[in-house]
Amino acid sequence: MAGSTAQPRGIDRIAASLEPAFPLRMLGFGLIYAWSTCLWDIPLFLPFDGAALQTDASWMLSAAITPLACIVGSLIGRSRELATFRSLYVVGPLLTAIGTLCAIAHPLLSGSVQAAAYVVAGVGTGVGPVILILLWTCLFARTETGVVETVVPASFVATLFCAIVVPSFQGGVAVGIVTLLPLASGALLLLSKRALDLGAIPRENVGERRAPGTVKAGNIARMFLVIFAVYGLGCLLPSVSLADVSARADTGATILGMLFALALAAGIVLFSRHINFEALFRWISAPFVFAVIVTALGTPAAAIAARALMNAVFTGIEIIMVLYFIRLAQKTGRTSTFFMGIGECAAYAGVFAGYVAQPAARSLIESGACSPAVFCLLLVGAFTIVTLLVPRRDVVWAEPSDPPERTGDATPAVLGRGSEADADDVIAARRIAVARRYGLSNRETEIFLMLAQGRSRPYIRDTLILSKNTVATHIRHIYEKMGIHSQQELIDLAQEGE
Repeated sequence: MAGSTAQPRGIDRIAASLEPAFPLRMLGFGLIYAWSTCLWDIPLFLPFDGAALQTDASWMLSAAITPLACIVGSLIGRSRELATFRSLYVVGPLLTAIGTLCAIAHPLLSGSVQAAAYVVAGVGTGVGPVILILLWTCLFARTETGVVETVVPASFVATLFCAIVVPSFQGGVAVGIVTLLPLASGALLLLSKRALDLGAIPRENVGERRAPGTVKAGNIARMFLVIFAVYGLGCLLPSVSLADVSARADTGATILGMLFALALAAGIVLFSRHINFEALFRWISAPFVFAVIVTALGTPAAAIAARALMNAVFTGIEIIMVLYFIRLAQKTGRTSTFFMGIGECAAYAGVFAGYVAQPAARSLIESGACSPAVFCLLLVGAFTIVTLLVPRRDVVWAEPSDPPERTGDATPAVLGRGSEADADDVIAARRIAVARRYGLSNRETEIFLMLAQGRSRPYIRDTLILSKNTVATHIRHIYEKMGIHSQQELIDLAQEGE
């Protein structure tokens, strides 16, 4: 085949045939958050007497190390992506798994061995996940924006699934499952990277999406403060309520919060032409404010509702952050490692600061110096100020410039102008003949012509004014009718007909 490239074989072709809407293997990104939820937030492990590991000193060490690891990763990634260091694809998952085992086992040890396990637990669980997240975002930065906007929210389904299923196991089985989660994420990352390299996953046309000019440093700083403040204020909130909440109820609140955030994300992904970050932030503002309001009631039911709402906020802001900094990297030409290191530093620094401030806040309330209602009122005021910092004019929010004109028939008027119009019309006519040979409808033919030109899914959505879900469905039907699995195969097929 003229101009053909390496095509998916074996396990890659099987996987491609099973993932028509988006690459299922990329849901491995959510396993990192599943690991974090199961290890720290859910009481699974016997040495901790029914308490979540988040109450252990190893969590505090890990929480302190993680923002530092993000800063180091960002600095390393200023000039080159972290993905260029191939050894990290093994180091990240292994470090996380070893740290997990040490975090669970160190209470059973004693003396210098216990101290060593404590340090390894903090370093492993603090550095390993950062490496995995940055490697995943390097992959997302190379992947078509439409796919990323679907995969990132959908990957939290894997997190939700693990949060529901893993608590049914205890003892050694639970330890084994949680330890395997980062290893599974690393394996799926390598499979996804291979699929992207082979063309089974559509790549982003960076030149087509890049916006003129450079991003303002002030906007990055404002986004950093927004993320830091949301996580910090959210993690501070539980200290305001004096109601006792059982570990099981807390786990249920976590699951309910994830369900709410996923439902919101699914609606936006399926029925919008592109992700509108500013609008998404407005949507998560409502559950944040309601979480603060119900906390002031001081009852166990109110505390559970507040934690469910706040978990929805945390899931939502994580989705916003990942998509924001990936798009920022795509549109400015800077590395995704650099931007995501900044974003993750803001998130984890906010978590650390919120938990460190909890004892002081609880002391204020218990001493009567500040009532829960007044404290919650102060939190609402602080969050209101934070919402004013959300960047509203940024290259990330910019729409694709100069969208092509459309004609009334199935052929878009982007095939050529001036002296090259006749030659382009001939090419277009031959490509239309190819489309008719495979029985494509008028709309499918229109999309086929754009794909044959190398256009990305976001470009097609914005040109034809269609939702992400509609374009994905049409492309899946085109691939099925033509018996192909990637855009590169489609381009090769179109070139054969010219």
